[in-house]
Amino acid sequence: MRSMRAGRVLGIEVFVDPSLLVLVLILAWSLFIRFNIAFPATTNRTLLVLSIGGGLLFMGSVLVHELSHSVVARRRGLSVRRIRLFIFGGVSEIEEDARTPGEEFAVAFAGPAASIALGVLLLLVAWPFSGATASMVRLLGLMNLLLAVFNLLPGLPLDGGRVLHAAIWQRSGDRTRATRTAVTVGRGLGVLMMAGGGFLVVGWGDLAGIWLLVVGWFLYQAASASLVRERLRERAGNGTLGAVMRPVFESADGSLTVAALLEHYGWGDHLRAVPVTIDGRVRGVIGDREITTTAPEARATLTVAQVMTEIGPHDVVDMSEPLLEFLARDASPSRRVLVTDDNRVVGIVTGEELAHLFE
Repeated sequence: MRSMRAGRVLGIEVFVDPSLLVLVLILAWSLFIRFNIAFPATTNRTLLVLSIGGGLLFMGSVLVHELSHSVVARRRGLSVRRIRLFIFGGVSEIEEDARTPGEEFAVAFAGPAASIALGVLLLLVAWPFSGATASMVRLLGLMNLLLAVFNLLPGLPLDGGRVLHAAIWQRSGDRTRATRTAVTVGRGLGVLMMAGGGFLVVGWGDLAGIWLLVVGWFLYQAASASLVRERLRERAGNGTLGAVMRPVFESADGSLTVAALLEHYGWGDHLRAVPVTIDGRVRGVIGDREITTTAPEARATLTVAQVMTEIGPHDVVDMSEPLLEFLARDASPSRRVLVTDDNRVVGIVTGEELAHLFE
């Protein structure tokens, strides 16, 4: 399921992934068990409300953490696409890379700093009081401090990894070297977490180790993705989308049958993606994906317009757009984007064209 838009905070779009519900339920259940043992005289209804509220408030704390990244990024002139909250916490989708080590450090450290400040504030508020409510506030304070400590671990994609990246970049002047070092540390952290989780499950029979396994796997994969992004940045340089697009010299008429289209182009089932026009306007894209999912016996009757993939405004990009900006937003093997010049379709970019950056 796709992330759902939850609204705007400080002018920044916030999206919530359905997987977040799993994390909230896990937190709420853990808090409920803890409160049940610590406060047996309190009704289950009250404890349940406190537990669910604690889970939701912690996710609010994660939002504060991510907002800190985003606000500092915007003040530094970096474009922020959105904030996404999901089962592993949250992520600020900043569309541009930091231009200097100092800029990267400021953006990266803003999140942990906010979590530390919030954690200390909650502990101070709860300190004079006792009871279930004060205990929940105290736990939220500790959880925020733990969130800050975890994020400051020195490996990508964690904030500490970005701080390490900024430090190596500042000292060596070599951004690529900094990325490789931070990625290596991030992968190492992921492996250690997976090993620790496996030991807990196998050696101690502690199912909590499963969560550690999953988090370790996520860190390892995300660190690897950071290296891919750096390689893309190196290859893209200062180029534009027009430099990697495949030129398009003709389009497919939507009124043609699929069989007629294949006969005209003579590409068999390996049709490269081309624009589709209906009444003189580009309305969609057809290619191997659509052809292979159309039954051979139906190709003589189905039209290109019936099987094409429709395009929207986000599928049309001007050829002058910097390649790095496009990759930050749309670098997906499944994406197919039409490239225009003065509102005229002149090319197309698919996973095949992006793959050439690695050749």
